[in-house]
Formats: sequence, structure tokens, C-alpha cells
Amino acid sequence: MKKQFVFAVICCLLSVVSKAQQPLPVKTYLIMRDSTTSMDIVMMQGKGGSMSLDGRNVKLFNNLFENKTAAKFNSPLGGNMMWLINGREFISGNYFLGDSNGYIVFQKDGKEYVNLINAQGNSFFKGQIK
Repeated sequence: MKKQFVFAVICCLLSVVSKAQQPLPVKTYLIMRDSTTSMDIVMMQGKGGSMSLDGRNVKLFNNLFENKTAAKFNSPLGGNMMWLINGREFISGNYFLGDSNGYIVFQKDGKEYVNLINAQGNSFFKGQIK
């Protein structure tokens, strides 16, 4: 009986850990950060709007994202971002803003990944909402 209880607890813990939020796989994150040539951003809060970036601006903008996971919180959808390599979509995700940081949710190969938008990025996006 005791062994069955311990086994059940271990199985429960493993299922919780396996469903925990994870950031993008390192290889995918590095391609996004270092190899994307342009990106499009659609803002859905305030008056809304969109931005397109290319070249060095994409590299600078990518510093607003970290390959760390972030806890999801109850916040309205801030918008969508799409990273492109030579005009073709590489990856896209929906972003959400909080008080001091935010997160972006990616769907890749049937899995969900959640990456942190750092304080500087969160501040930038909040400044775009008017």
C-alpha cells in the first residue's frame, strides 16, 4: 500500500512538471534572435497599430525577449509578433503585458512555449498603448 502511494505521488509530480511552461528550445531561440531579417508587430490595445522592422532594428528589438519562461497571468492580449527570415515566416506568437514584465506565447511543432518579455520590452510596449 505504501509503495502504491509513493508511486502515485511520483506520477502526479511528473505530470505537473511535464506540463510546466517552457521557453523556446535553445536552437529555435538562437535562430529567432540571431538570424531573423525582419519582423512584424500588430498591437491590439489602445488605438492599435502595427510596426515592421528589418535589419539591425530586428537585432536590437530581439534584446527585449529572453529565453526564460514566464508565468502566465490574467492579462488581455497585447498583440502578435512575427519573425521572418528573407520574407518567410519563421515563428510568431501572441504577447501579453503585465506590471513589470510580460510574456509571449509561441506555438511550434504542436507545443506551446512561453518566453519572458523583460522589463525594458514591457515598458516599450506599454508606451505604445495610447
